[in-house]
Amino acid sequence: MELKKALALENFAQTVYRKCDCCKRVRDIYFRLNIRDAKTASMLVGSLELCKECGYNMGDITNTQIQTERTLEEFSFE
Repeated sequence: MELKKALALENFAQTVYRKCDCCKRVRDIYFRLNIRDAKTASMLVGSLELCKECGYNMGDITNTQIQTERTLEEFSFE
């Protein structure tokens, strides 16, 4: 079983201000870690909502490329 499939780290479209499930501090929540069944990776077992720092740490653990900066539109100056 691949770790990225069992522990899927996803970005929220907009941050939410609440308690991080990992460090228990009240902060902007950027990520949700979806925890799937270890044998099949098809059934959702649970999830954790993570702040920026905890999300980056979890991304390092699962070798997932994550970013919190988004580009809404790209402009061409031609």
